Amino acid sequence: MTPLFRTLVRPPVSASPEPAWEIPTLPGGEPGREAYALLGSAWRSSAERLVDTGRGFDCVRAPQLYASAALDQLRELGARRGAVAAEGDCWTFFVPPGSNDRSWPSYAAYVNGPSVWVPPRSARRDDLHLRWITREPAGHLLTDPQWLSALLTDPQSVSALVAEEW
Repeated sequence: MTPLFRTLVRPPVSASPEPAWEIPTLPGGEPGREAYALLGSAWRSSAERLVDTGRGFDCVRAPQLYASAALDQLRELGARRGAVAAEGDCWTFFVPPGSNDRSWPSYAAYVNGPSVWVPPRSARRDDLHLRWITREPAGHLLTDPQWLSALLTDPQSVSALVAEEW
């Protein structure tokens, strides 16, 4: 029987001395399917779903202004990122459970219970209240909390993380 969880190998941009967090995979070890392993049928649903947090993932919610800039920088840096949902002007990043040990800015809300709304799979239009900002990379749900925390708290501190790599 294939284990449900495998160890995540952090991308080369992360120089964290902390132990790697784990991402769930479906049997066969397909890491691209972590979103389905964590959200179940809500990931592929054509209707919005309420999903419990605190077991396989937690969430960080931030205003669009800050979240958009953080998502752009995560892409530029090649840091591990996952799907991002939006409810109105508030964007939701999915992070590993226990990421509340990080420093999060006052405007960001750390959610580890009881649940969050997951948009329907095709909800991508900006005029929808509950929608996906991105579901890329395909099947990825979790964003690296070290990078997200740094980008939301103090974008200039990210240069120190990058400098550690070089």
